[in-house]
Amino acid sequence: MPVLQDNLVKAKDAASKIDADVYFYNGTIEHPRDLTTIEAVHSHAGRKKAILFLVTNGGNPDAAYKITRYFQEKYEHFTIVVSGKCKSAGTLIAVGAHELAFSPYGELGPLDIQLTKVDKFDQLQSGLTIQDSLNTLEGRALEKFYEIVKDYMQANNGLLSFSSATKAASDFVTQLYAPVFSRIDPEEIGARARAMRIAADYGRRLSVKSQNLKQDTLKLLAETYSSHSFVIDRQEAETLFVRVRSTDKNEAAVIAALGRPARFELPDFAFHALSKRPPDLNKAETDDPSLKGRSPSKDDGNTERANGTAVPKTKKSERRGRTKNGRAVKEPTNGGARSRVN
Repeated sequence: MPVLQDNLVKAKDAASKIDADVYFYNGTIEHPRDLTTIEAVHSHAGRKKAILFLVTNGGNPDAAYKITRYFQEKYEHFTIVVSGKCKSAGTLIAVGAHELAFSPYGELGPLDIQLTKVDKFDQLQSGLTIQDSLNTLEGRALEKFYEIVKDYMQANNGLLSFSSATKAASDFVTQLYAPVFSRIDPEEIGARARAMRIAADYGRRLSVKSQNLKQDTLKLLAETYSSHSFVIDRQEAETLFVRVRSTDKNEAAVIAALGRPARFELPDFAFHALSKRPPDLNKAETDDPSLKGRSPSKDDGNTERANGTAVPKTKKSERRGRTKNGRAVKEPTNGGARSRVN
């Protein structure tokens, strides 16, 4: 269901009591939605603080990184309000925030990259699955090796030398596991290992500005949780982040006004500036030529595209983008990407 106009009116009224630029993002994080967000923030930014109500099941880590970098560039203080599901790529954005505010229902998720399965490009699996599989095979092989050595020594009452026992055990384990290990593609393992580093690499860069991570947080988020859907609530987040708090009464009022869209990801993308645009910015000019020509709408300075409830639906292979010299320019989607923090 889309964000109803009545809900937005109430949410904007609640946001007017907050001394910050207040935004609401609901949907998958992907290209070109990062551009939509950046353009809207550029046309609306005017205060030193920003608060982003972020609801997402995840998406593209590159898009998440670009959105977060821009918020860090435009604002001295950046807060993420975790009002509902803010998973995976949403967690990567949270890594770049100076502060996290949780509602009782809010939850983050692990940062393990989701990769397409080999020969099953319509299905995703955690990048940790292969590593866990290798660790399990290695552990089982070693366990079986030591078990056989012990059995050989005991069965021969110590008459069999240790070297002979280990040689026999090694031959047995090799024959047992060789068919399994022969199916492993080293190049595929290496490629997936590199993809797994993207969340940690982006996280390290974002945390330089946010300074909100405790020791080993990125490693814990990227490698240690047992499921991609693992719930990281406020109490769990306090073990990972330095500045974590509950939502205040004004933030809670915005969440209540938005309703279910503040809890769950919508089928259609929605991005809104909920706070009023500072009056002294009504005639502000941009220094970035690529962002010129996008006039603020009558609704508190949002761009026309960002102020709607969704990006217009088009063919899967393209989205309608900006116009140039009166002609529509088509922007390719990121459908070919193999990795997602989803």
